[in-house]
Amino acid sequence: MLPTLMAAPNTQPPFEPESDAERRRQIGKFSGVGMQMLVVIGLSAWGGVTLDKKMGWEPWGTIVLTLLGVFIAMYQVIRAVSEK
Repeated sequence: MLPTLMAAPNTQPPFEPESDAERRRQIGKFSGVGMQMLVVIGLSAWGGVTLDKKMGWEPWGTIVLTLLGVFIAMYQVIRAVSEK
C-alpha cells in the first residue's frame, strides 16, 4: 500500500484577539495601513507626473517615482504587519 501524504493537524489554535476592543484596534491599524499605502503611491505618482511636465522627462519621472512609492508603501506594510 502507498503511504498517503497528509498534513499534520494544526495543534495551535488560530490567533484570536482578546476582546472586541483589541479586534477594533487591529482593524483600525490595518485599514490605516491601506490608506497610508494609497496616499504614498498616489503622491509619488502625482510627483512623477509633475516632474515630467516641468523637466520634459516623460514618462521616466512618473515610472521611477511611482515604483519608488510602491516600494516604500510595501516596506511600510511589511513593517506594520511584523510588529506585535
